[in-house]
Amino acid sequence: MADAPLLTMTLPGGAMFETPCVENTQIIHDEIFVGKVYEDCGIDYSDGDTILDVGANLGLFVLWLNSRLSRGTIHAFEPVPAIFAGLERNVNRHNRLKVHLHNLGASARDEQVDFTFYPLTSSSSSRYPLDSAEAHADSRRFILRKLADGGGWRSLAVRLLPGPARQAWAESIRRHYQRPEKVSCHLIRLSDVIDAHRLTRIDLLKVDVEGAEFECLEGIEARHWPLVRQVVIEVHDGEDACTRMEQILGAHGFATERRHPSPDVFHRHYLVYARRPQSAAARAGRE
Repeated sequence: MADAPLLTMTLPGGAMFETPCVENTQIIHDEIFVGKVYEDCGIDYSDGDTILDVGANLGLFVLWLNSRLSRGTIHAFEPVPAIFAGLERNVNRHNRLKVHLHNLGASARDEQVDFTFYPLTSSSSSRYPLDSAEAHADSRRFILRKLADGGGWRSLAVRLLPGPARQAWAESIRRHYQRPEKVSCHLIRLSDVIDAHRLTRIDLLKVDVEGAEFECLEGIEARHWPLVRQVVIEVHDGEDACTRMEQILGAHGFATERRHPSPDVFHRHYLVYARRPQSAAARAGRE
């Protein structure tokens, strides 16, 4: 990454991990390994599973799967070339599963599009960057909470500074971490990948694509949906978008639940969990 060289950090538990930003990676690590967001609402895993990780970023979910499974197949998708380079290095360092890395994103069609890439907050990189006043306010709230929770002089300063000074401080930090670059990325339909690799089942479809989740699902043809057993998908754009996503998944035969991980900070972000009602019985029969 030209503007943010990869650094090597030690994750809790001792694993070495390459990242352009330790703070951003720590946040994502805590969501996955501590918050366990990918095993909520009955989502389950077993050896031999096939998993699609759409929006793999630097590979923390792949690393987590390596802690859960002794064998399995993962297709990990990351469209931004600089982020993909970090993903490739992290997977090569730690992986024991059968992982196919795709320097691609997922969309309704095969296309080349511009992304906004944030070298220091790579997890926010997107073809639909959140660049509104509301999104910036969410980021400042998140920054101030992290400063307040971190202890030391920063925590004290957050409590003692007057409101305008706190906001100005948070905004300067936001601008530093969210310096954007434009990059061109290749997007494909997931159905084309399913056909190319002759997948016969998908035990989990995990989607975290920063606002492009509906286009991602549009790239799955009706004939492939019965292969999908479980879905975890991050939904942006608020409650109405969350309800729409639940309706789409429900029409494909899934029972859904939603979670609102940070309602007081990122109040427009939801996680939707989807499982087929017969999935437990089907798994029992398979095993």
